[in-house]
Amino acid sequence: MTLLRASARPAGGQAAPGTGHQDALDGLRALAAAAVIVTHVGGLTGYVLTGTPASWVVSRGNIGVPIFFVLSGLLLYRPWAAAALAGAPAGRLGSYLGRRALRILPAYWVVVLVALPVLNPGPARHAWPWIQYLLLVQNYDPHPWWAGTGAAGLAQDWSLVVEVSFYLVLPVLAALLTWHAGRAGWINHRGRPATDVAGRARRLLAATAILGLSSFGWTLLAYYPHAEFWFNATLPPLLIWFAAGMAIAVVAAWAAAEPAGDGPASRLCRAVASSAGMCFLIAGCAFAIACTPAAGPEFISLLSPWSAELRLALFTVVALALVAPVAFQPALASTPQARPALSSRVLGSPVPRFAGRVSYGIFLWQLVIGWAFFTTARLKGPFQGGHYNGLQTLGIMAAVALLSTAAATVSYYLVEVPARRLGRLRLARRRRSGLGQDQRGGQPGHDDQADDLRDRVPQVGHQAAGVTRPEQPLADHAADQRGQQQGGQQPGAGELEPDPADPAVAGRRHEQPGGDRHDDGAGEPAQPEAG
Repeated sequence: MTLLRASARPAGGQAAPGTGHQDALDGLRALAAAAVIVTHVGGLTGYVLTGTPASWVVSRGNIGVPIFFVLSGLLLYRPWAAAALAGAPAGRLGSYLGRRALRILPAYWVVVLVALPVLNPGPARHAWPWIQYLLLVQNYDPHPWWAGTGAAGLAQDWSLVVEVSFYLVLPVLAALLTWHAGRAGWINHRGRPATDVAGRARRLLAATAILGLSSFGWTLLAYYPHAEFWFNATLPPLLIWFAAGMAIAVVAAWAAAEPAGDGPASRLCRAVASSAGMCFLIAGCAFAIACTPAAGPEFISLLSPWSAELRLALFTVVALALVAPVAFQPALASTPQARPALSSRVLGSPVPRFAGRVSYGIFLWQLVIGWAFFTTARLKGPFQGGHYNGLQTLGIMAAVALLSTAAATVSYYLVEVPARRLGRLRLARRRRSGLGQDQRGGQPGHDDQADDLRDRVPQVGHQAAGVTRPEQPLADHAADQRGQQQGGQQPGAGELEPDPADPAVAGRRHEQPGGDRHDDGAGEPAQPEAG
């Protein structure tokens, strides 16, 4: 399925209808990265042990992780969701995995090559620590050689292991969800076969909800029948955060396929996008509850099973309430005189957008930078007698954030951009050889949204701009069928229904105004999913 991209970007940083790039999502990613820095610096200074209301907020800066994971579920599953609703094949698995590897591994390996021998010289003399960290399997060691969540300078990378695990299982999950959505014989709530877009979308949402809710059961397995706390840092107990993003992707794809942008999914998207303030209030209330002993102690420690379940649920609400209204902002393009929400305009402004672009490097380098800053400034940690008040901690946070951003910028231009160019050269060679378009209809670059928010997956609100959507033929056909049913008509003996396998029909379905452009300049926002 060929997807659309519009070159124009309206004021306020919002995506033009037809393009998947939303500057506000860049800013949201930067916000998540800042939250992670807050909690890590709070640990380095010992401020999270002070028991003040502010220290509880600092200790819950790990809310950045579920925000990253929800974004990953949204951005990576979106092309699969659109293909499932349109009945089109997915893209090439090899291309998808290759892009993921080039996106994540080069910059990460550079950090491992620095942090492991410099901050962990003893273990670095042995092969096993290198194998664990270079292959991103350290989370699966039930008896690790480090204390806490990881080796010095690399403790935050536990979430990257979960992220990569999601990359690997997503094609399988997407295939199963697509099969479930298209199963013949299932009857929807109106008594009709669920072969239309709405029926497929509802089945996808139901299956995604079950997938997410399974995390609560998986979490209990870390405690019963025997305590296996390492299991909490694996994909199954945290799958609900990815599933929340996948659900947003399904709703957005459903709305994009609705004729005239007037259906339940389109109305839901507009309602959520126009109620961003209320969504953020819900997120704030859930976060406030999470900042209490009911969701676990301040400092990173082992949680009771019920505290773990409560925190999982509360963080899901927070991340979903933050991401959904931002992701649905393009739906307002179909509303006359509608303006992007203030939060989206702020998140899409130049500074947050740039921070979001380099947020992967910020995530990777922050603990190494924190160690270097403490060493250079001769500061002591909490277990060496160091004590810092709120103002001092805030200053250290600002310094670590600025230095991490500088290191991330260098990493972005010297490591990440060349790696992405390597992937583009490979794609260009495939195009020249005639293999750029998947023989099954998939487009190799559909998951670019997860890299730089430039995925050509159609957004809601296309109809108002007069842009032809790839799902439009399917939606038009569904509308024709509804008109025939309302008029009591059925196709006559001489009237054949469109055959999806017909090249002419397929050509109309995959039509793309302006050609198939993959204009991903090296200077465009390109950022990660890990938190």
